[in-house]
Amino acid sequence: MAGKKEKIDKPTSSYHHGDLHPALISAARSLLQNQGADALSLRSIASAIGVTHMAPYAHFKGKQELLQSVAASGYDELAANMLAAQKKHPKVQGRMMAYHYGVEYIHFAIASPNLYRLMMNQIDLEKKMGSDPHEREIWLSSQRPFRLLFAAFANEKVSKKLAHARALGAWATVHGIASLAIDGHLVLPKGMDVIQLFKATVSSSVDLG
Repeated sequence: MAGKKEKIDKPTSSYHHGDLHPALISAARSLLQNQGADALSLRSIASAIGVTHMAPYAHFKGKQELLQSVAASGYDELAANMLAAQKKHPKVQGRMMAYHYGVEYIHFAIASPNLYRLMMNQIDLEKKMGSDPHEREIWLSSQRPFRLLFAAFANEKVSKKLAHARALGAWATVHGIASLAIDGHLVLPKGMDVIQLFKATVSSSVDLG
């Protein structure tokens, strides 16, 4: 006589409501880094952390809101990296501080190219501070790195208009270098890396010692 089949319980993952959101973002970023944006869906991130396929809908109405939150987390991380550079160089101010911010920006883009592309694609300048909480989240987060850059130039005691213009120019420079680098369009001189290229680019306006 055959014995009774033993029931095997599948392992389950449980998250408190407040813990699920960061877990979903973390899972989404992992998928994004390893498989690209096409791999992202509410179902795929739910499967990645072992929750029901409906669980993410408590935080996101659909994929677009997920993408916005992932992009916002990227901007927050970039701003945190820039602040870390500020703490590392406490006596540095002005355009020299902007240079260190630029180095962090380029490092970030090269380390997380898929995330960086997503971040750039989720900004809608026409919507800005809308009533939708996810649009508000991405807009506020996206402004954090630029505000740090602006503050560095404003520290040189110039007008807000000039500081803003210089911050825009600096952002355009690092964005251009970073984008060309991650898309494989930079053919660098022998023995030069991307950061050295950036240093050479700004050396005429920043005393790098």
